[in-house]
Amino acid sequence: MSPTPADHLWIRLAIIYAFIQIMTVLWMPDALSLQRVLVIIAPMAASVYLIRVSRRYKAHLRRFWFMVSIGLMADAAARIVSSFFFGFGKESAFQISSYFWGLEVILFASCLIYLFRHVQGPLRGLRFMLDIVIVGVTFMTVGWEYLIKPELQDSTYSGGTGSVWVDMLFPLCGMVLIFFTVVLYFNTRQLGKWAVISLSLGGSAYIMGDALHFYLVHFVNLEVRAYLDPLHTLSVFFIASAGAQPAPDTGNQTVKEREPRPVGTLIVRYLLPYGVLGGMFALMAQRFGGWNGLFTGLSLCVILILFRQILIQYENDRLLHRLHESLRQSESLAHRDDLTGLYNRRYFNARLSSSLLEADRTGSRVGLLYMDMNRFKKVNDRYGHRAGDLLIRKVACRLQSLESKGILVSRLGGDEFTVMIQSAGEDQELIWMAEEIWMLLSEPYELEGYEVRTSPSIGIAVYPDHARNDQELIGRADAAMYAAKERNARWHFDVDRTMQLQLLDQKIE
Repeated sequence: MSPTPADHLWIRLAIIYAFIQIMTVLWMPDALSLQRVLVIIAPMAASVYLIRVSRRYKAHLRRFWFMVSIGLMADAAARIVSSFFFGFGKESAFQISSYFWGLEVILFASCLIYLFRHVQGPLRGLRFMLDIVIVGVTFMTVGWEYLIKPELQDSTYSGGTGSVWVDMLFPLCGMVLIFFTVVLYFNTRQLGKWAVISLSLGGSAYIMGDALHFYLVHFVNLEVRAYLDPLHTLSVFFIASAGAQPAPDTGNQTVKEREPRPVGTLIVRYLLPYGVLGGMFALMAQRFGGWNGLFTGLSLCVILILFRQILIQYENDRLLHRLHESLRQSESLAHRDDLTGLYNRRYFNARLSSSLLEADRTGSRVGLLYMDMNRFKKVNDRYGHRAGDLLIRKVACRLQSLESKGILVSRLGGDEFTVMIQSAGEDQELIWMAEEIWMLLSEPYELEGYEVRTSPSIGIAVYPDHARNDQELIGRADAAMYAAKERNARWHFDVDRTMQLQLLDQKIE
């Protein structure tokens, strides 16, 4: 999926909107009502935009971006409470808006966990969630102990620590979510590189705004929320723009392709749990007793236990790798034709059914080209079955060159092949494809010193123009192929069937 002209228009409008907000803050500092409206509209517009673009994705990514959009709606609700609900009193408004911002953080974390769980499985999804919690607790503990607590002791701040904890929580959570967005990218590749960059930029703007607000309000006693609102607006616009970035094609993933990448494996399985535990233990040793006596022995025991656990984890990873290799080979044997290496009838039927469901959802068409080789029986009778098998392999090798165009090539059996085109274009494009295939397969074949000339007969059918389901589509394409044989034509497009279904639809209406 590539950005559309509407996406480019969204980006331009977002830039103009951010510029207007900045100018309003600088030139009209007393226009508080206008500033509040601008702050609220930004996350609402970003959420609506994300809901719209999420329809382009497959089901699991659509749910991911939908949860992100709901998180932006929670951000908008928090800003509504913060801006207008003065009737509750300042403290009440602060508490209610904090609940909505907390919901936003939970939704953002949930969408990352959901996507990781969808690709890596429920157990790894649970481990990914625990990693987020571990890193979050670590960040908050270290931040409080080494950054915030010393500042509170050295400053004249006299307020309660509750608001400090809440304000500190949001930038730290933003840092954790950015980190795990990158981890998700390296482990699953479900999000494109530019989508991850846009999400990271949005999170960075969010963190910068919250961190500046936290420092200036609690330690400098300056109320500068209006001047920081443009940063939050930029953050939601960056997050929304991530939804328009191209997503990698993961529709044909095999078991091997769903394995974590080496960088993601190193981060998630080793650096995160053991690095965090070792770092926290070192900080505790430095703070509460140093490296003498009993504590030194305890430290050595912890280090040795960590090293032992890493060895166990490494051995488990090797066993899992062997299991994945075995599953990949089994999957390949189940989906591939033994003679040609093309996809077999079983895999073709499964992919055709899923493609028709996707076509119903998106309103697109699926093209099917059904073909066999003319005079194939004569080749078998004259040169033997060995030559016939060799001819089939050579035909398959030529058809395999079409897979780079994003189409599915299958062998159903004998000399019968299919070419399935998901999101098929106009009828003329399918006819051009049939002509290209005919020319490709009609070149002479060299079979054990003999030159053999043969050509395909191709039948073309389209869903939903010619059929209501997968088996009917196969039947119509097969019938069109025999019509091409009877007409001694290169291909046959079932135009008559299209007219019949159109007339039937008109009568029903």
